[in-house]
Amino acid sequence: MRTRTPVLLILALLGACDAATTPLTGEYESLPSDQVVLGIDHLYTSDGVRRARLQADTAYMFEDSSSTTLRVVTLEMFNDAGELTSTLTAESGNLNTDTQKTVARGDVVLVIPGPDGRTIWTEELHYDPGTKRIWSDVFTRMLMNTGTEMRAEKFTVDDQFLNFDLTGGAGTGLPLPVNRR
Repeated sequence: MRTRTPVLLILALLGACDAATTPLTGEYESLPSDQVVLGIDHLYTSDGVRRARLQADTAYMFEDSSSTTLRVVTLEMFNDAGELTSTLTAESGNLNTDTQKTVARGDVVLVIPGPDGRTIWTEELHYDPGTKRIWSDVFTRMLMNTGTEMRAEKFTVDDQFLNFDLTGGAGTGLPLPVNRR
């Protein structure tokens, strides 16, 4: 009889519950995704050569979608020799895991080192590896390592930064401090 009492009590409590549940407080918020991952530091390699390093504060993944949303993002890209080719920082980003298309948003800074390098500032930057195209449809500022500055309402360029198409652009040949923002 003693072992039946706790079982009967649990069954009685479960029977009192209805199928609909409501949040316990008014401060309830649903989860923004199916999975939340904190503190990401992921190294992508191909044939033993590092290709990219992704760091993010938080990742939100959705089971019914190929979309992953990242917060506080740093992405470093490397060439075939494993040398750093660019560093991107942004407040957030979105990655389509099927197409590998990416969008960086919020205080986006792309730094390309080297003598032909440049720094790009914008609020939104897109990349499509299928077309090897990088673009922004919002105001963008670009500072070449030579000190030349370009500003544009929007731009598109190939992923080698050889063929630019600027809309509403203007440039100056005046040297500017490299750390100017």
